Amino acid sequence: MSGSEAGVTASEIALLRSLAEADVVTFMPEDNTAAALARFEATLRSLGDLQKAGWVELEVAEEQKRRRGRHRQTKRGAAARCTEQGREALRLLGEP
Repeated sequence: MSGSEAGVTASEIALLRSLAEADVVTFMPEDNTAAALARFEATLRSLGDLQKAGWVELEVAEEQKRRRGRHRQTKRGAAARCTEQGREALRLLGEP
Protein backbone atom coordinates (compact mmCIF):
# COMPACT_ATOMS: atom_id res chain seq x y z
CA MET A 1 0.00 0.00 0.00
CA SER A 2 1.03 3.54 -0.53
CA GLY A 3 1.08 6.21 2.11
CA SER A 4 -2.30 7.50 0.92
CA GLU A 5 -4.38 4.97 2.88
CA ALA A 6 -4.23 7.14 6.01
CA GLY A 7 -6.56 9.65 4.35
CA VAL A 8 -9.09 7.09 3.14
CA THR A 9 -12.57 7.68 4.51
CA ALA A 10 -15.04 5.04 5.66
CA SER A 11 -17.23 5.81 2.65
CA GLU A 12 -14.27 5.30 0.30
CA ILE A 13 -13.53 1.94 1.95
CA ALA A 14 -17.19 0.98 1.50
CA LEU A 15 -16.99 2.05 -2.14
CA LEU A 16 -13.80 0.04 -2.66
CA ARG A 17 -15.38 -2.99 -0.98
CA SER A 18 -18.39 -2.80 -3.33
CA LEU A 19 -16.06 -2.55 -6.33
CA ALA A 20 -14.08 -5.57 -5.12
CA GLU A 21 -17.28 -7.63 -5.09
CA ALA A 22 -18.04 -6.96 -8.77
CA ASP A 23 -16.21 -7.09 -12.06
CA VAL A 24 -17.08 -3.57 -13.24
CA VAL A 25 -19.46 -1.08 -11.67
CA THR A 26 -21.02 1.75 -13.64
CA PHE A 27 -22.02 5.07 -12.10
CA MET A 28 -24.46 7.65 -13.42
CA PRO A 29 -26.47 10.42 -11.78
CA GLU A 30 -29.95 9.16 -10.92
CA ASP A 31 -31.46 12.24 -12.56
CA ASN A 32 -30.57 15.80 -13.52
CA THR A 33 -31.39 17.47 -10.20
CA ALA A 34 -28.67 19.48 -8.49
CA ALA A 35 -28.64 17.05 -5.54
CA ALA A 36 -28.21 13.98 -7.76
CA LEU A 37 -25.46 15.65 -9.78
CA ALA A 38 -23.67 16.69 -6.57
CA ARG A 39 -23.79 13.09 -5.26
CA PHE A 40 -22.43 11.83 -8.58
CA GLU A 41 -19.59 14.38 -8.53
CA ALA A 42 -18.73 13.39 -4.94
CA THR A 43 -18.60 9.74 -5.99
CA LEU A 44 -16.32 10.65 -8.90
CA ARG A 45 -13.99 12.53 -6.53
CA SER A 46 -13.82 9.49 -4.23
CA LEU A 47 -13.16 7.20 -7.18
CA GLY A 48 -10.46 9.59 -8.39
CA ASP A 49 -8.76 9.44 -4.99
CA LEU A 50 -8.91 5.64 -5.05
CA GLN A 51 -7.50 5.69 -8.58
CA LYS A 52 -4.56 7.86 -7.47
CA ALA A 53 -3.80 5.27 -4.78
CA GLY A 54 -3.76 2.60 -7.52
CA TRP A 55 -6.75 0.83 -6.01
CA VAL A 56 -9.23 1.27 -8.88
CA GLU A 57 -9.25 1.69 -12.63
CA LEU A 58 -11.61 4.50 -13.59
CA GLU A 59 -13.05 5.59 -16.91
CA VAL A 60 -15.27 8.68 -17.13
CA ALA A 61 -17.26 9.38 -20.27
CA GLU A 62 -19.12 12.51 -21.36
CA GLU A 63 -21.61 12.73 -24.16
CA GLN A 64 -22.99 15.99 -25.50
CA LYS A 65 -26.64 15.80 -26.49
CA ARG A 66 -28.48 18.54 -28.24
CA ARG A 67 -32.14 18.67 -27.45
CA ARG A 68 -34.44 20.29 -29.95
CA GLY A 69 -35.14 23.87 -28.96
CA ARG A 70 -32.91 23.66 -25.91
CA HIS A 71 -29.31 24.08 -24.94
CA ARG A 72 -26.85 21.23 -25.09
CA GLN A 73 -27.05 18.70 -22.32
CA THR A 74 -24.04 16.78 -21.09
CA LYS A 75 -24.58 13.20 -20.05
CA ARG A 76 -21.82 11.79 -17.81
CA GLY A 77 -21.12 8.32 -16.65
CA ALA A 78 -18.26 6.35 -15.18
CA ALA A 79 -17.09 2.78 -14.94
CA ALA A 80 -14.74 1.50 -12.26
CA ARG A 81 -13.12 -1.74 -11.27
CA CYS A 82 -11.08 -2.71 -8.22
CA THR A 83 -7.43 -3.52 -8.92
CA GLU A 84 -5.42 -6.24 -7.25
CA GLN A 85 -3.74 -3.47 -5.20
CA GLY A 86 -7.19 -2.40 -4.03
CA ARG A 87 -8.05 -5.93 -2.94
CA GLU A 88 -4.74 -6.17 -1.10
CA ALA A 89 -5.43 -2.84 0.61
CA LEU A 90 -8.80 -4.17 1.81
CA ARG A 91 -7.11 -7.29 3.20
CA LEU A 92 -4.47 -5.21 5.00
CA LEU A 93 -7.14 -2.90 6.41
CA GLY A 94 -8.95 -5.94 7.79
CA GLU A 95 -11.90 -5.61 5.42
CA PRO A 96 -13.62 -8.79 4.19
